[in-house]
Amino acid sequence: MIGGDGVEWWCRPRSPAGIAGSTTFAPEFRTIPFAWARVRYIRTVIRERLGPLPRSDPSHAVLVRHVFPQLGVDGDRARIRAYRLGGSNAVFEFEDRVSCAKVIGKFYGRPGVPASGDVMNRMFREYRAIERMREIGLDRHPHQVIRVFAAVPEIGGALFLEHLDGETLGVVLDAVAQGKQSSGDLYARLTALAYFLATMHNRTAREELVAFATDVKYLRKLTRTLRELGHLGESTDREFRALGDRWMGFGPMWEDQKVLLHGDATPANFLFRSGMWVGGIDFERSHFGDRSYDVGRIAGELQHAFLRHRNSRRAAEPFIGHFLWEYACHFPDRHAAFAHICSRTPFHLATTLLRIARNAWVADDYRAVLLDSARDALASVVR
Repeated sequence: MIGGDGVEWWCRPRSPAGIAGSTTFAPEFRTIPFAWARVRYIRTVIRERLGPLPRSDPSHAVLVRHVFPQLGVDGDRARIRAYRLGGSNAVFEFEDRVSCAKVIGKFYGRPGVPASGDVMNRMFREYRAIERMREIGLDRHPHQVIRVFAAVPEIGGALFLEHLDGETLGVVLDAVAQGKQSSGDLYARLTALAYFLATMHNRTAREELVAFATDVKYLRKLTRTLRELGHLGESTDREFRALGDRWMGFGPMWEDQKVLLHGDATPANFLFRSGMWVGGIDFERSHFGDRSYDVGRIAGELQHAFLRHRNSRRAAEPFIGHFLWEYACHFPDRHAAFAHICSRTPFHLATTLLRIARNAWVADDYRAVLLDSARDALASVVR
């Protein structure tokens, strides 16, 4: 629904109300191997078959000695096939041809080469994030964060991870946006995802308040990159910077407590099966910050899908509103929580659209649509 001033109803700034919980934790750093729980899922991905994994490959020894035994597989009898998967890092699927057991290998550096300090920091950031999530109960139905079987800095900063089976949010989102699937399926996925994110956020809330200046700095980084790529003129860059300054003066952006974020809440990183089950993967960018960072990323991805497939912001609004309302139901005062999260979401929706606009695959005409939508979302702020 669009208001008389053209601003979507869900992004109107409302009266502030604190919504963060008070749970804190200080997890211990644990070493491998990890305990094994008997849970298996299906992940739908496109993969490139590489063939048998040579015994000389450093990953082979880790898999047969430490990883597959945790899945009840006799490592000495394992016959391992390798597949390359997509991702920002070198990501592989390893399958035992005898038992059909599968695991994921994620390399933050060059496979087989000892990790640098930066690579190790990135690897252990995801390692620790996954451990935190599972320690607070996101290790069983309905919230299943991927497990780590082994962390091996010596071979390229590798994490060997649980293979989760399920359908990504992106599959349903694109199908609904294209009119090929029932809207009810997307509503159901968003209800389950809102439950997952609210649980993750509320169980990790700190007393420390959010540092919104960091998010505004990220906005400026995005517009600077777009300008350097020739996608943004000087005057438009100045306009985005001025809008960022207006958000700096918007009180609700500073009022919530920090929570542990997924950090890359895109449709590819959440898996679904029946009911309320949600699987979470790819926590490389996890950090403490404003819950609306994750929530706004999902809202931005919803708007992007309907802009791309229907050239319509309005078509995304019912789904964004539903997602925010379902997220808010996990707080004592649902209406106050909804008002507060709605007031903050447009900023992070905008940065999501700008983030997408950076990509080389985006056509110039569609990039202009993304930039206009991001500017309008940022312009909705009221001091």
